Amino acid sequence: MPRKQWVTDSVNVTDESERLDALRARDLLDTTPELGFDDIVRLAKRLCHTPVALISLIESERQWFKARVGFDFSETPIGQSICKHAIGQPDLLIIPDLTLDPRTCSNLLVLEEPHLRFYAGAPLITSEGLTLGMICVIDHVARPAGLTDDQADDLKALARQVISLLEMRRIIADRDTLLDQAERHRRHSEHEQVELAAMFDQAPSFMATLKGPDHVFDLVNPAYCRLVGSRQLIGKCFAEALPDAARQGYGRMLDEAYRSGAPFVQRGAHYAVQSDPDAPPEDRFVDFVCQPTRDEQGAVTGLFLEGSDVTEHVLQTRRVAALADLGETLRDLNDADEITKAAMACLAKAIGGNCIGSGKVDLDREKIDVAVDWYDAHGASVVGSHNFRSFGSYIEDLKRGETVVISDVQNDPRTASEADRLETIHARALLNLPIMVRGVLDTVIFILNAHAREWTSEEIHLVRQVGDRAHAAIARVLAEHEQHILNEELSHRMKNTLAIVQAITSQTLREVPERDAVTALTRRIGALSRAHDALLKTRWVSADLADVARSTLSTFDQAGSIHLQGPNLKIGPRATLSLSLLLHEMATNAIKYGALSVPDGQVSITWTIEPGADEDVLSMVWTETGGPPASQPSGKGFGSRLISMGLIGTGDVELRYDPSGLTAFMQAPLSQMQQP
Repeated sequence: MPRKQWVTDSVNVTDESERLDALRARDLLDTTPELGFDDIVRLAKRLCHTPVALISLIESERQWFKARVGFDFSETPIGQSICKHAIGQPDLLIIPDLTLDPRTCSNLLVLEEPHLRFYAGAPLITSEGLTLGMICVIDHVARPAGLTDDQADDLKALARQVISLLEMRRIIADRDTLLDQAERHRRHSEHEQVELAAMFDQAPSFMATLKGPDHVFDLVNPAYCRLVGSRQLIGKCFAEALPDAARQGYGRMLDEAYRSGAPFVQRGAHYAVQSDPDAPPEDRFVDFVCQPTRDEQGAVTGLFLEGSDVTEHVLQTRRVAALADLGETLRDLNDADEITKAAMACLAKAIGGNCIGSGKVDLDREKIDVAVDWYDAHGASVVGSHNFRSFGSYIEDLKRGETVVISDVQNDPRTASEADRLETIHARALLNLPIMVRGVLDTVIFILNAHAREWTSEEIHLVRQVGDRAHAAIARVLAEHEQHILNEELSHRMKNTLAIVQAITSQTLREVPERDAVTALTRRIGALSRAHDALLKTRWVSADLADVARSTLSTFDQAGSIHLQGPNLKIGPRATLSLSLLLHEMATNAIKYGALSVPDGQVSITWTIEPGADEDVLSMVWTETGGPPASQPSGKGFGSRLISMGLIGTGDVELRYDPSGLTAFMQAPLSQMQQP
């Protein structure tokens, strides 16, 4: 039957400052998420069939959520808090329709997004009777019937579970108080003891108590048994029950904690679990605290262990880091074998295995050619050519683009008949990931393991990511190589074409009496050829401005009479050609009429990048000194028009004809100078 519902008034029956002191003393506010609390809100959501469940801690100006599911905000102002109405109440606060309750009908969370309608919360009451906050469930639709009796009882039980977890956090700072409280609970009622035992068994974190200097197991919860491999522990000393952990130094840690009476904490501690001596160890990573327990006289009588298995978090962190490192590495590699080696090193670091490699597939012969591989002391190299059928029938899966995941070759029907052959190359378990090109099997990335092992979906996904990146990097290298060959061929043909144009021009114009014009034309063609060479160095993507200027002016430089100064700057193909012709014309005029027409004349070319009104601007100054006075030409031929067009053919040129020589000021937007 549905539980009778009620609405309570929020009456403050505790001193608020004392409550806030108790909340802050627990150092909970603004801490990172913790698995134990997250599991509780997920369970509350499931038990009460609501989309939202929260663990809220109520401060003076805000409520902050230690754990949440189905709710976007990590905190809300105290004025929007529904939980605050339960402060000082010993039982559930249930509001079937928030729009009808005078305490909540004007709440922005009710009136606006996310439009909350139903609320049920159990107070988080400490052993001192102080309410730190609430565990609550919320719905977006009203619930006139509220919660069932079972749901209400479950919500209160979860509130007690939250308080227990909160108190466990204080075990290092206030361990004697925690143990005394547990003893008082045991004396008060057998029911409380049963409930606490149930919480101990159901806790998501692993727990164990050990007695005496030999650390004899007294209590362990299921999570602890799962961690160590479901071995018989109760009544056995630590070294006897867990010889693998003792060999790794954990026994010495317990000895020191028992001797000194000082607790210790481990984060991400490595534990190679080997519950079966004939099986390979399984790597686990744990966060845990070891807390000495004492008798009434203060003497250490045992140890309490509590922690969490964080293996997946540690492995995921490693996988993300390895993938990031691979991306950085591949960026600088230009050799297919080196790319393959980098991919294998990434997989070895993030996943492990005894042999890792990749090979090109010959579908006609059903063979794989492995050029390079990686293997450790338990593996064997498989470099060479191999027939897929010699190791089973799984090539049919690869042809369809399916990842082949085999945990034990002796038990899988695709490999059972060839298990002995596979074990000669130390492949008791294997993972083969196909790389398809236009729907056809092209490459296979493989990981071989000397012992049977389960492959996780995260590991398979990482192999796919590594494979795709390596395959793309190799494709990039091959494409760049082909592009380089094409560029070389185009360059060769372009230079031949310009040479032919230059020769045809000379032959066609050999009878023209104006030889200066003919010479100017052939030299302009030569300037274009040199600009082409500068662009070819960077595959026609860009050219260094200084290289372009130096190459263009090399035929005019008379014993160091031309000086260049400016920052390193890449310019685009269009600007390269335009600048080459411009400098060629300036130098031609200087050698005819200006500073380069006399032995002591000098030309200085400087450039800077300056901020403009909308964007940065390239400024270039051509300065002639030591030559005859400069004078403005009477006519305006092609060369003068070319100079007036500026750096990229858009003008913005100022010419000064001074007695000391010509000075030219030229500007152009930097983005246009660097435009591809």
